[in-house]
Amino acid sequence: MRECWFCGEDTPPSWHDHVLGLHRDVDTTMTPFIIVLRSTWRMEIVSVPRCARCHTGHQIERTAAVLSVAALIAYAASGQLDRLLGILSSSTGERVVAAIWAAVACLPGLAWIAIRLGRVPWQRLAPRRLGYARHHPEYLELRADGWKPRADPVHYWRSPPNPHHPPPANRPRRLIGGSFELLGAACGLAIPVAYFTGYEELAGVLIAATAGLLFVASKIKPED
Repeated sequence: MRECWFCGEDTPPSWHDHVLGLHRDVDTTMTPFIIVLRSTWRMEIVSVPRCARCHTGHQIERTAAVLSVAALIAYAASGQLDRLLGILSSSTGERVVAAIWAAVACLPGLAWIAIRLGRVPWQRLAPRRLGYARHHPEYLELRADGWKPRADPVHYWRSPPNPHHPPPANRPRRLIGGSFELLGAACGLAIPVAYFTGYEELAGVLIAATAGLLFVASKIKPED
């Protein structure tokens, strides 16, 4: 039995492990006859032990981060920022309302900062944030040996493969995840309609709703 790297509890190898990818020896060549660049590299994977509780806590932290960014984008898209800064002509009452919405838009960001600093007394949160995985001895040893972060030096957004497959999603989770995806897609389609018909405030709310619904839907499904 191994210890979770983030809380120290005993945990078996599972899909909850946080996988870090590294690469080295990148070689870019041109294929014959057709002008196409081909890149090859060596890849190494480090499975950092993580229990189910810390996995959930890190998902909550990421959700708070996405919602904080979405809230700020929604606030700016709704036109309230222009009223607050005086770019749009507005009365004193409208500026007060814009300031109140600014405080509301900052709440997800403050919650995310509090979670990262460990100031939220909630047992479902991980004692250490996800970035602590890069202090794992195996990862540090590979970095000292010349390996570079990320499993894919070309497509930075790709995550390294997890050697442990997650359990199949049960029917309730599939239904909930699918419902959130449909709602998120519907909100995304409604954003340009609301914005170009003069409902900027509604468009801002739809931006935040789209980001939140799609991100939460991706975390409900264990295979994601």
